[in-house]
Amino acid sequence: MPIIQVRNLSKHFKVFKHHRGAMGALRNLFTRQFNRVRAVDALSFSIKRGELVGYIGPNGAGKSTTIKMLTGLLVPTSGELSVMGLLPWRDR
Repeated sequence: MPIIQVRNLSKHFKVFKHHRGAMGALRNLFTRQFNRVRAVDALSFSIKRGELVGYIGPNGAGKSTTIKMLTGLLVPTSGELSVMGLLPWRDR
């Protein structure tokens, strides 16, 4: 039985586009354009009791975002996540 079970975990953020200058500020009030950024995309793994793991990757790979979802600080956009049978963002 895994201590940590992650299946197809994803986290997407909306990043709003800001226009510069006085006209840009006025434009920002009336039009909201955004890009969707995928911080974590379809991540799956499991960790059993007693296993030692390392979580490495390049900058911007989603390591911190994954840890924040595992600790309950962020709610995943999609996928399944359980830590010792609990949902971290719901069962704090």
